Amino acid sequence: MRASFRPYEARDIHLIFAQFPRRSAIVDHVDEFLSRASDVLVQRGVVAIMTEIIGDVYVKNATRHDPVLGDDPTTFGFTTSRNIANRSVRRLEGLPGVRARLVDTALEVTCDGYVLRQYKLPGTTRNVSVDAISWEDSEAKLDGAIENSAIHQLTLDADVEGGPAAFGGVVPMMRHLRIAHAGDLETGECVIYLGIPQDNRDGGVPWFDVAVINGEPGGPGEVSRGSNPPYDPAPPLGPSYDELPLPDVGLGRRAAPRRVAQQRDAGE
Repeated sequence: MRASFRPYEARDIHLIFAQFPRRSAIVDHVDEFLSRASDVLVQRGVVAIMTEIIGDVYVKNATRHDPVLGDDPTTFGFTTSRNIANRSVRRLEGLPGVRARLVDTALEVTCDGYVLRQYKLPGTTRNVSVDAISWEDSEAKLDGAIENSAIHQLTLDADVEGGPAAFGGVVPMMRHLRIAHAGDLETGECVIYLGIPQDNRDGGVPWFDVAVINGEPGGPGEVSRGSNPPYDPAPPLGPSYDELPLPDVGLGRRAAPRRVAQQRDAGE
């Protein structure tokens, strides 16, 4: 059953499908590059596994969230991103043609030439603009957007013989992909996007194209940008939870229990 979706002003955002666990996504009226990329990820099983994991993590973390114990939006974001990354590496490990690993604690999935990373949108509700994401708070996030933009510019150059097809035999066009997700802290309901990031440091939206692959942004029939979409780069609204360094844990020799130490002294 497809959800209704209203196109955005200035640039369309397209519905792929409300993804349920282990059910294939159906691509509908998406840009050629995003359609091709999503086809690969669906056929390889990446979309089904990632959407299942993300949805489950949001529900479980919302359920166990307890401000009395010191939980806050930062702990919710950090735990959610780490859970998604760790579980995805384990679940994607056995898929043919798919490689999943942690790079400086961040998830990186490679598949048929595509490079996929996942990021949590700022805030504690699913009703947040997909354009609220910033690529500038992480080198890895920005590098992919820069490369996509450089390739896009080359395909617009009339001097490049063969146009976009000239690059197809080497690596996929717009090979850097991003999964962006947002969830409600109270209910665990979430929305998940798949998109092609672009370098928007000089203005514009952060995506060449982006699509919903799970859930509904803000509720049935609603859009996540609102009536006045931002056209300037969104400033970082908080930490990049998926790339926060793990805490250093000091290691040392554990002292012998007192009783063992006394027995050792008595035997000398």
